[in-house]
Amino acid sequence: MAESWQHFFQPGETLLWEGTPKHGVHGWPKIISLAIFGMPFLLVGLGAFVTGAGMALFPENWSSFGMGFFLLAFSLIFVGAGGVMVFGQLYATATAHRTLRYAVSTQCAYIAKSGWTRSIESYPILKSSALGLEKGRKADTVWFHVRNEKDSDGDLSTTRISFDNIADGEEVYRLLRSIQTGTA
Repeated sequence: MAESWQHFFQPGETLLWEGTPKHGVHGWPKIISLAIFGMPFLLVGLGAFVTGAGMALFPENWSSFGMGFFLLAFSLIFVGAGGVMVFGQLYATATAHRTLRYAVSTQCAYIAKSGWTRSIESYPILKSSALGLEKGRKADTVWFHVRNEKDSDGDLSTTRISFDNIADGEEVYRLLRSIQTGTA
């Protein structure tokens, strides 16, 4: 995002910290587990694609041509879903430092995303805000907003909004605590 943070601030709000996720790929357990889950989709989709291509390019009759064309079209769903599960998370974490920007002001935490679309989210830091710090070996995650949601089955899930994979997590956590307690 080319705009400065102050463009989005309320009157009297000032910037205290800004950053981006650290360069590199983080969260290997999640990436590997999603890739393992997505691999059957990718392999079945590729198998159906090759079979469909063979039937469509070298048809024995019109029926096999039609079946080959159907398999080609049907396989794209599985190849796409499998490809996203196997490679998408890896790509997203590798490029996060270019597409995400984080900021903390005297009142809110901000997350700006750019890519296909551009968006900015703000989360007020209140006395009742849940804060947390998760120390990692190479990068930290600081979460500052917790949202409880019910899914279609009525099960409750918790979503944490956070600054992921930042280098100075302890500093940001202390800053958010000082905003929360009114000493910032």
